[in-house]
Amino acid sequence: MENSDYFCVKCLVEGNEEAFMVLYNKYHRKIYNAALKMLQSEDLAQDVTQDVFLKIWEIRESLNPEKNFEAFISVICRNAIFDKFKKAACEEALKQELLQFSKSSEFDDDDEDFYETYRNLLDKAIEELPKQRSTVFKLCKLQEKTYDEVASSMNISRSTVQDHIVKANKFIRNYILTNGNFSFAILFTIFKPNNIIF
Repeated sequence: MENSDYFCVKCLVEGNEEAFMVLYNKYHRKIYNAALKMLQSEDLAQDVTQDVFLKIWEIRESLNPEKNFEAFISVICRNAIFDKFKKAACEEALKQELLQFSKSSEFDDDDEDFYETYRNLLDKAIEELPKQRSTVFKLCKLQEKTYDEVASSMNISRSTVQDHIVKANKFIRNYILTNGNFSFAILFTIFKPNNIIF
């Protein structure tokens, strides 16, 4: 391991933010490129990069300066990429199950009412969000703007946009589960909201 990594990791263990930024600036492009090559998505690659360095910060106190940091962070990156693949595969399987379920007799005569009820419930949940979070959610999920586009238009950071989306998704999912039913919650989880607007 390079001496610079050794001293940076040693300082990072003690909570030194400057050391963290040195490591971030050194490795974030490599992590991003590896994720982009595998996932073929800039947004997902950015998510992986953020997840990797968030993980490094969270476990900083347990890091061993004697170990090869580049190899260590590469393993974390690989695991984060695999997690994205597993999540995508799981969501696709759930989507197929829900599509089959929606074709069953339970919804044969009531599909329109079912989706209208879901849509009304989703609208009410969005209305309950704080104003800025609601705006971010609508721009990202209903208008399909990227995090970077929303951050630029609202003059906020990309990480703030992502934080709003994570918290909005959690709130809306819980709201729908509490006030609707499990099928609605699944629908919200695996389909884009704008794909089920009537």
